[in-house]
Amino acid sequence: MNRSVDAIWRQRAGRFWQESMPYIRYMVQSGVPLVASMLLFTGIASYVGLLRAVPAAFPFTWVGVIVLTPFSCWSPLRTWLREADTVFLMPREAEMKLYLGQSFRYNGIAGTAALLLLCLIYCPLYVQGPGQLDWPLLLLAAVLVKLLNTAGAWQERRMPWQGARFSIRMLRWIVTAAGLALLLQASPWLAVAYVIAAALLMALLYRSQRKYRLPWLLLIAEETRTRRRYNVFFSAFTDVPSERAQVAKRNYLAWLAARSRYSKGNAFVYLYGHTLIRTELGGIIMRLTALGTVVGTLTAHSGLGLGWGSAGVNLLFVWLTGVQLGSLVQSHRHSVWRHVYPLPDKARLSALLRIDRIASLICISVLWLPQIILLPGQGLLAPAVTAALLGLGYIFVIRPVGLKRNFARTDDD
Repeated sequence: MNRSVDAIWRQRAGRFWQESMPYIRYMVQSGVPLVASMLLFTGIASYVGLLRAVPAAFPFTWVGVIVLTPFSCWSPLRTWLREADTVFLMPREAEMKLYLGQSFRYNGIAGTAALLLLCLIYCPLYVQGPGQLDWPLLLLAAVLVKLLNTAGAWQERRMPWQGARFSIRMLRWIVTAAGLALLLQASPWLAVAYVIAAALLMALLYRSQRKYRLPWLLLIAEETRTRRRYNVFFSAFTDVPSERAQVAKRNYLAWLAARSRYSKGNAFVYLYGHTLIRTELGGIIMRLTALGTVVGTLTAHSGLGLGWGSAGVNLLFVWLTGVQLGSLVQSHRHSVWRHVYPLPDKARLSALLRIDRIASLICISVLWLPQIILLPGQGLLAPAVTAALLGLGYIFVIRPVGLKRNFARTDDD
């Protein structure tokens, strides 16, 4: 039966979410939504307190640019394509416009809704700043910027050279950040003129580049990375059968694992260290830490909740990185090589605890920097010290117990 391509898209999307539902239930049962809800209510209360007494030197524009730019520029595209599609779907390339139209609607609606929600949260703060644009018009401008970025991201995907894609993507992010800064602070007509001029110049730049009609291999690789990230996230809560992990060199971090002494007793330390550094799990941890540092800097600079709101945000990201680090327990549990080589299998747990502790300490140190640098100058040393002590207690007391329990359960399975 020769099905339409949009029917194939719907079937694949439905199958993915049907397969993901058991893992989502495990995540719900783990208590993540409850903790997230408590932190959300705490964040809302802190935000309301900030709105009631906004500091005179609060960086309204910088906060808006830092928060809105990623949501405006990041344009993921779920296509559900697999490697076999280069054989089975490529002959129907002329029909793929309908297939990709489903993907653009699926991702575009969700991305635009997220951006609008973020803008609505930011608007009560925006109206107290130097902005000259009415907030309903700001929402409309944000949607327009999002649509322009979605179109630009698609043109970048069609480019054959990775260097050109990366360079133009960075240029698009910079241009978008500058445009948002003008929208949030400058005269509306100046901001509109800039957006129109920037859009025309970027369109000319895209047009000057060579492009594929449909970048099959890049779309397949992007879909594979997205599936892998879901698997890494779900594996923090249960055992997830996954495909071969993508390996990244990350030479700027590889030296950390290389510091392990070459010996039989350190074999699993070396193995788990490189697994964390070179797989997608390491990328997720780094992105979470970077995001937590940025958010922590903003909340600490504003003295959110007399410093306690900022400390809560710090602990939230310490916990989130810990949740993701927990998926390291699943690594190599089915590896045949640990049975082939004469390695001390009992050393797996101690190696896992050691790597988890080192990685957690590095993350908490980076996340705590905004607290200790910005809060004491405002006379808010107690929240910074409390955040550090609670974070260390989580790493040295709570995490080892949970890791040992999960390790014993997965080892018995």
